[in-house]
Amino acid sequence: MIEGFVLAGGQSRRMGQSKPTLLLGGKTLLDRAATELSRIADPVFAVGSLTTDVTSLPIIEDELVGANARGAIIGLYTALFRAKTEWAAILACDLPFVTGDLLIRMSSIVKQFADSPDISADAVFAEQPDGRIQPLCGLFRVCICLPEVRKMIIDGNWRLQDLATRLNTRLLRFAEYEDLPGANHFFLNVNNPDDYLTAIEYENTNPTKDQVN
Repeated sequence: MIEGFVLAGGQSRRMGQSKPTLLLGGKTLLDRAATELSRIADPVFAVGSLTTDVTSLPIIEDELVGANARGAIIGLYTALFRAKTEWAAILACDLPFVTGDLLIRMSSIVKQFADSPDISADAVFAEQPDGRIQPLCGLFRVCICLPEVRKMIIDGNWRLQDLATRLNTRLLRFAEYEDLPGANHFFLNVNNPDDYLTAIEYENTNPTKDQVN
């Protein structure tokens, strides 16, 4: 069993409005992420300072608040802190083109760990087409990853990219999922108004299954 967590916190300063509630393909970014996470996880939670009129998902408020609580690492810490299963699936709401197909492929690696105890890792991250690692679309073994994330926060290290080397990580290389539909755009990140316009343009020319049906 895997629990899912959509990271929907942050102040959205670069966007100028709440990112989780932005509409794309007839759904909010938050709901899009939750739908894809539900392909591998149950239940799915929303992490952040949200209200019940924004989502029907169970809401988990960030564990850490104040001047020293900033960045996506706080949402990640909160998700891992609240997780009750061995593995937690994490997806940031501003990655609206990540699909359940990709998440299924990543979760199949976790299943391999269970089937073959001699092959293991404590996190599964995807490699973007540009070679960067994307830890905000990942699976985390909670008992190992939570203390490491906590240590990063205490040390003032907010670079989530560092998790790939701090943890025993299994990377899903781009070559291992480039066959999936839309693979080149899975990690189009919606951070600012220009990104949002790009996402809308891509969605209009590559409609989701829900729109087609």
